Amino acid sequence: MEHVPPFTGLYHEPFVGGGAVFLALYMSLRSSPRIDQVWAVLNDVNAELMNAYLVVKTETANLVRRLQSLAKKHSKETYYAIRAKEEKEPLARAVRFVYLNKTCFNGLYRVNADGKFNVPIGSYKNPTIVEPEVMETWKHALKSVKLCSEDFLYRLAEAKKGDFVYADPPYLPRSKTANFTSYTADKFGEKDHERLANALGNVHKRGAKFLCSQGDSDTIRQLYKQFTIVPVSVKHMVGASAKSRTIVKELLIKNYD
Repeated sequence: MEHVPPFTGLYHEPFVGGGAVFLALYMSLRSSPRIDQVWAVLNDVNAELMNAYLVVKTETANLVRRLQSLAKKHSKETYYAIRAKEEKEPLARAVRFVYLNKTCFNGLYRVNADGKFNVPIGSYKNPTIVEPEVMETWKHALKSVKLCSEDFLYRLAEAKKGDFVYADPPYLPRSKTANFTSYTADKFGEKDHERLANALGNVHKRGAKFLCSQGDSDTIRQLYKQFTIVPVSVKHMVGASAKSRTIVKELLIKNYD
């Protein structure tokens, strides 16, 4: 948050994921009248995630009730039955998404080449599947927010002077074993990072501010050499084992002081 600049326009997050930065920003602005109208645009190419956010925003009570019911039935059999099921209706899709996220191995989200979620069950004795007060917080946070599920280029093209963009894309792998790009069926590779760097360059030219989180590599440093690059140390909380959750070097890239 210390790197978030003052801004008067819209907040854009083209890779929202878990939305930690968005939520922190909302908490800092929640007493401001500016959030009574649309003040943020959240996007992620993962359509299941964005559907879940929409249901949290519009059907909070129903989602909580369905998840509480499901929590009572949680078992290995229930997990794999729900993982194998394909839901069409938005509420049912959101219930499935949240349940699997809260009970799968290490909270990973990974799909195969066909776009099917394929993470095994986690070894939790009593997983917390739903927290009603957390859902209520998110309901209020999302009240005046536009939700999208598109390629990041479409979202960044709308950022204009006065706006602020926070981009947290999938990182380039640090090693072969860290090569995790299966968040969607379409991989996010070096060409995509080049597209992102070009798009953020255009955001800069239009007078908007941007902050981008990236893994530290020569490739990334070269792509963003014209901007301010701040090295930071981060502890990764998701990994195959506790040993893999180490302190790693990352970069914060920004076009402002």
